[in-house]
Amino acid sequence: MADKSFLVQKFAKLPLNAVHVVGYSVAGEETVCQVPELNVCFDIGRCPHFALTSDIVCITHGHMDHIAGLPYYLSQRYFQGMKPGMILLPRELERPVDNLLRSWRDVERQNTPYKLIPMSAGQAYEVRRDFLIRALQTHHGGVSLGYSLVSVREKLKPEYTGTPGPELAKMRKSGVEIQYRIEVPLVTFLGDTSAGEVFNHPDVVNAEILITEVTFFDREHKTKAKAGRHLHLDHFVELVDGLKNHHIVVTHVTRRTGIRRARQMLRKLIGEERMKNIHFLMDFENAKDEGDVEDVGPPPADTAE
Repeated sequence: MADKSFLVQKFAKLPLNAVHVVGYSVAGEETVCQVPELNVCFDIGRCPHFALTSDIVCITHGHMDHIAGLPYYLSQRYFQGMKPGMILLPRELERPVDNLLRSWRDVERQNTPYKLIPMSAGQAYEVRRDFLIRALQTHHGGVSLGYSLVSVREKLKPEYTGTPGPELAKMRKSGVEIQYRIEVPLVTFLGDTSAGEVFNHPDVVNAEILITEVTFFDREHKTKAKAGRHLHLDHFVELVDGLKNHHIVVTHVTRRTGIRRARQMLRKLIGEERMKNIHFLMDFENAKDEGDVEDVGPPPADTAE
């Protein structure tokens, strides 16, 4: 019997640690993942309603299923009296996306405000003193980035433990560095990517929550994974032992396989114990907190990823 888990469109809402991962991701159709507590949306898909509440959108690459809803996101926020959206995107996409948005201004005849932040791999954008977003080089062919949401914390150096407060204040005023900086990657989102060096990056290995695609699962789809620069089940199994995340969220599964069967195939290869902290974003069978449901009819006969 065919897997019917995709026959109705639902957005997922996974409670993980102190945050939720909210979103929808089907290969070749739409990808949008939000962390509402951190005010960030990764990619925008077709801009479902929940995505409008994030002030920051991190665009991974220019494929339509990841970026199509960007003009709508900006226009709707303006229409509803919300502040302009802030868009982080690969530096190479800044000019064409800006041209696109300027064209929509002309089409709508309204001066929709927005802010584009061009990013390069390794670059960090400071949202606040205690929170930054770092761009990571991914492997999707052409221009593609992942993003890590990083908590920045300052700790008192061990040698000053027990020093009275007034003395610490005096030392700080005189220019003595009494604290050291700690960066904690909270959530890392890779967008579309094949296997590669990004999976060795500390922000990927150590993120509390890692959101990664695993598009293809069937053995005969390995050539599709290679051609489209996507992750195949066999690649993920090779990588997973090196990942130290509290939670791993799998996205972008092809309709050709379906969630139920994909989950079973992964469990068979890595075992029940390793599966305990791995979640499929679109796994509504086992969801504890589902989102809204909208009937979108049967999937297309063949979807190009």
